[in-house]
Amino acid sequence: MNTAVDRKLVGQTVYESLRNDIVTGKLVPGGKLKLNELRTRYGASVNTLRETLMRLVSDGFVLFEDQKGFRVNPVSTTDLEELVELRVTLETLGLRKSMANTQNLMDWKSRLLSAHYRLGCMEKLMMEDETAHVQEWERADREFHMTIVSHCGSKQLRRYHASVIELFMRYQVLALNKRPFRGQASIDDHQKLLDLIMNDDQQGAESLLTAHIIAGRELPV
Repeated sequence: MNTAVDRKLVGQTVYESLRNDIVTGKLVPGGKLKLNELRTRYGASVNTLRETLMRLVSDGFVLFEDQKGFRVNPVSTTDLEELVELRVTLETLGLRKSMANTQNLMDWKSRLLSAHYRLGCMEKLMMEDETAHVQEWERADREFHMTIVSHCGSKQLRRYHASVIELFMRYQVLALNKRPFRGQASIDDHQKLLDLIMNDDQQGAESLLTAHIIAGRELPV
């Protein structure tokens, strides 16, 4: 048995559990993260939890303060506005570069079709029961938008976009407790966006993508 691999797998599992609990609000914004309580809750060692929390600090989900320890990163209207602006900038640039990149273009469009199909399935399930499917929907929505920029040819752009969209999706998931899922409007946006990309309408796709992201500005915090 490879203990190093085992530790890595345990650490990843704890990371995903903590991240999901932060995104869904089970660990409330601004709440303290006490290692002893987390050890009981997640069944992980203190060392594993420290490493995981520092990773979440780097990702923007957790704050660390000297003498005070760890706490869940608070949410605010100002933070959401900044994320909206950053996401529009990065995602529209990634879309533009992806559509302009003619190398393996059909492979990218095929992956986009696949990601959209999965997202569409999850959106239908969300229309039936938001609570039961929120984590899978969040992942499918995020993966669809990350696929949009995946053909841009820039590793740095993809990396920064992935970080911003993860933080943005936290606001969307938290908002489900305060207002209904955007439902059909979001489904229609994604279908129209896919059609515009498939028909090589870069200007139309960029305009719709911008409006779609900005709609997230109305999410309550």
